[in-house]
Amino acid sequence: MRIERRTPKLLPALICLLTLPAGAIAEIALSEGTSIGVDVAVDGRLVFDLAGGLWVLPPGGGAAAAVDAGEHAAERPRWSPTADRIAYQARHDGIEQVFLLDPAVRNTHRIGRGGFSDRYPAWHPDGDRLVFSSDRRASGFDVWETDLATGLAWRLTHLPGDETEPAWSADGRNLVYVHRHDGAWTLMLREFGRPDRPLVSANERLSAPSWRPDGSLVTYLRRRGDSVTIDMVILSDPPLARVLIDDGDVFLRPVAWRDRQSLFYTANDVIRTRAFDAWTSQTLPFEATILNMADPPQHEHVRRRLEIVAAPEGERIIRAPRLFDGLSDTYRSDVDIVIDGGRITALEASRARPGAVVVDVGDITVMPGLVDAYATLPDDMPAAAGPLLLTFGLTTLAVDGGDIATLNAQWATGELPGPRLVGKSWQDEFDAGRAVLLGNESRPASPAGRRYADVRLTNGRVPLTLLSGIADAHTGGLDGLLASRQARLLPMIPRISRRFERTPDASAVASSIALGSKPGGLPPGIGLHAELRALSAAGLTPRQALVAAGPNAAAALGLNLEIGRVAVGAAADLILVDGDPLSNVDDAIRVVGVVRNGRFFSTVGLIDIARGAEIVE
Repeated sequence: MRIERRTPKLLPALICLLTLPAGAIAEIALSEGTSIGVDVAVDGRLVFDLAGGLWVLPPGGGAAAAVDAGEHAAERPRWSPTADRIAYQARHDGIEQVFLLDPAVRNTHRIGRGGFSDRYPAWHPDGDRLVFSSDRRASGFDVWETDLATGLAWRLTHLPGDETEPAWSADGRNLVYVHRHDGAWTLMLREFGRPDRPLVSANERLSAPSWRPDGSLVTYLRRRGDSVTIDMVILSDPPLARVLIDDGDVFLRPVAWRDRQSLFYTANDVIRTRAFDAWTSQTLPFEATILNMADPPQHEHVRRRLEIVAAPEGERIIRAPRLFDGLSDTYRSDVDIVIDGGRITALEASRARPGAVVVDVGDITVMPGLVDAYATLPDDMPAAAGPLLLTFGLTTLAVDGGDIATLNAQWATGELPGPRLVGKSWQDEFDAGRAVLLGNESRPASPAGRRYADVRLTNGRVPLTLLSGIADAHTGGLDGLLASRQARLLPMIPRISRRFERTPDASAVASSIALGSKPGGLPPGIGLHAELRALSAAGLTPRQALVAAGPNAAAALGLNLEIGRVAVGAAADLILVDGDPLSNVDDAIRVVGVVRNGRFFSTVGLIDIARGAEIVE
């Protein structure tokens, strides 16, 4: 058996739970990324960092080949002058370190002894030395150089403040670097045999200098308010600074020069190429297969059985004039949902039931309780907020950490009801070879504060479940959601940032999506409905979005026969909605009642419980 997996330190796009039958093959590819950097070799090949790994691309673009850079997320790769090695930086033992990779023999080793921060590696043209920035003298960052054969290192600069991002000219005679001191940024030049002198100064960030191969000018990045431009300083007397490229969301990585007339850079989620004397740039397409799993380990996916805690005694019936069972394409009419012991025991045509406890909900839609398969439960979320979470129709959420057992015991009762909590360790799924994490909010955003994502399935022969996580500040209908009664009552201040340049198109994989709200950063309930709106904006029909928050989310948790549907044997978790959610998914928040664990609560009653607990006024 063989399992080949590209690193789990990946883009913030989606979270993908992967369950494969024996012998199956699945692939997931990326064709864009956030804050990626690119460098070009003497033979025209490119290397770039993406999703925590390094990738080599043919000169004209196309399929990118992964390069094994070890276990740590790699970034800022730089080809050696002879294109046989790659220097890069990666976080190791909590600090940035410089590494050297020989792709031919797949050998990686660290430069230096560790214990201090080394970053921004660049080659000397002789190929025997690396220049980089380091804080190894505890005097801020200085520019250092090391001889690769002997390991000897020496300091090149020692100014007040930080000296970073060094780069040698093609002839090895001149050095340029960035100096930051007292809130000012300066591009510094050290010419052979002459003292260091400033080329450009600014009160906003200057970064990523790079030499044109003929040594006539240096390109660098300059922040201008909320944007970044690629500027150049012509090495005349005096030096002349000019804007070279203003191309939207330029990433903070050096320009890579193929020759004096052609260059590469990264912006707006892709690799761009441009002739020096041209006015426009072109995209260099790439496709990086980040997951390629064949013949995975033999195992059975865990299927859980819920323990129904503190269920009410006796049979009761919820009479639904209009029922969405979680899976069907349309509503079922006039259905009696029979509940006993906290589970659904029968679905029958409505009829007279003398002596039975019948809750006749009138002209209301009954549907399964909503499930959030990847949620955040804030540390300051009081247990008494459980009733308010139910008013969102949220009956199950999966969280990591926290005192799940205690909250479940409290929230299963009629005195302080709340949603069911399911403990979920995604790492267990990784270790078992069933999952790969594509969303990672710890990865840096672009200079414009955006994270780009374009995850698509390149082989659809295998069932995949994608946890969504796509809601952000530009999600349609978000203002209305935050103004809803439920959101206004929840004792938390919701904050959400813009995470994507554009709304992903998820229509092609709609049947594989499960709802997970954690990447959006909103509290439970609000996050779930924000995600429903985001899925609608991403091309899902209302039914598909509801399935994502029902059967698909339940299946991702190993609870596909227990929750997320109205079916015999399932837990009696239902919501009563005053609207038509199969026509408009926004109606799903119009909750007038909840059946949780077999107990019926009106929304007004849940708010009263919260008021009694002094959660709301």
